[in-house]
Amino acid sequence: MNKYVKTALLAAVCFLPLAAAAQEMDWKSVTRYNKAEAKKQLTERFTKYVTFDTQSSDQTDKVPSTEGQTKFAKTLVKELKKNGAKNVKMDKNGIVTADIPANSDRNAPTVAFLAHMDTALEVSGKDVIPQVHANYQGGDIVINAPRKLVLNAANSPQLARARGHDIVTASGGTLLGADDKTGIAVIMTMVQYLYDHPQMQHGPLKIAFTPDEETGAGVARFDVASFGADYAYTLDGMDTGALTNETFNAKAFTAVFEGMRSVHPGEAMNSAFSDNVLMASDFHTLLPRHRRPETTSGRRGFILVDSITTQGDKTEVKGIIRAFTDEEMQDLVNEVTRAFNTVKGMNYKGKGFSLTFTDQYKNMKQALPEQVVSLAQLAMQNEDITPVLTAARGGTDGSALSFMGLPTPDLFAGQFNVHSEYEYADVDVMEASLRTVLRLISLWHMQQPAQ
Repeated sequence: MNKYVKTALLAAVCFLPLAAAAQEMDWKSVTRYNKAEAKKQLTERFTKYVTFDTQSSDQTDKVPSTEGQTKFAKTLVKELKKNGAKNVKMDKNGIVTADIPANSDRNAPTVAFLAHMDTALEVSGKDVIPQVHANYQGGDIVINAPRKLVLNAANSPQLARARGHDIVTASGGTLLGADDKTGIAVIMTMVQYLYDHPQMQHGPLKIAFTPDEETGAGVARFDVASFGADYAYTLDGMDTGALTNETFNAKAFTAVFEGMRSVHPGEAMNSAFSDNVLMASDFHTLLPRHRRPETTSGRRGFILVDSITTQGDKTEVKGIIRAFTDEEMQDLVNEVTRAFNTVKGMNYKGKGFSLTFTDQYKNMKQALPEQVVSLAQLAMQNEDITPVLTAARGGTDGSALSFMGLPTPDLFAGQFNVHSEYEYADVDVMEASLRTVLRLISLWHMQQPAQ
């Protein structure tokens, strides 16, 4: 089946009676799209954005958790206003929102595009010095020779598909900030493109830049109702064509063991002595090793103990469970419960035992209408990009937003080796992301409003 037939079939699934008209009024022809100019703007924006230190922090309840995010947010507010966005504001939680009003009479759904401002906790984001490795022709990319930081086929297999691309890295000692400043650069370039090309018709659009995605605290403060979008997309993905429509289901668990350690250890035998530290250790040991993160991949979930803390006679074990299906999640909950009950049964002198589970987020696939995914696939196909549906072994802001009432899959944005000194951005993938977003805007313009 050729790509044109595939596109026609997918259009039918998406209820696109005007798909043919869209092809005739191609947005690139109407606006005379210039790829080289788009890459230039993306590179300039991105290399400017990464110089802002927006590393998130898990040592405070404040949102944004760091001043750098607030500083960056204020810069984005100014840039949005400069490029014609309306109702631009930053709320008390540092969340930046803006409107791009419709420029046609068609009654289309309101679609939003989101990215996060913060960078990962694992590596510093301070004093990032970006390097642009233009027109990559294969081989190693040296980030920092003295530190022996080199991108190669072993640590960056995606480079095999990047010949001729422009690659951006940091200079050593920091991450780059591609996660998620590539997404911000794509969205902001889209905003400018629509401002500079009013002949491209579109429906009502919303923009949002959020803080503290890395800790999960930012999206928890997002007011979906007042934002007013019907559908949304985050731009926080990796390689060309990646479309994340699934995430893990996530639970946290807390197991508490209370003993009696206030007996002198020399007199412990035949006494009330009960070792809560040993109970916690046994519990951890009894959890199945074949269901740990380092022994699972693909669609197989895992159990991980995050921390074990002791204060006197009380030891608390905290952990997480991740699974794509409800059935597997229940199996893993049963494994944790079985280990807990075994320890409880072995320690009859224990003073107290408790095990609690808390839902953290759900697999977004359960909350995504088919249309929001199918239109993204069609947009990619119309840009000669092969869509690749992916399941994220983690969560996204989109998974939280989807269950808050705003269906939000994730689109590729050209970020690789995230959360490390080996992080890099591929400008050509960013440009493909920009084209996908602009095509997607054209397709949504032809849809009926959400009921």
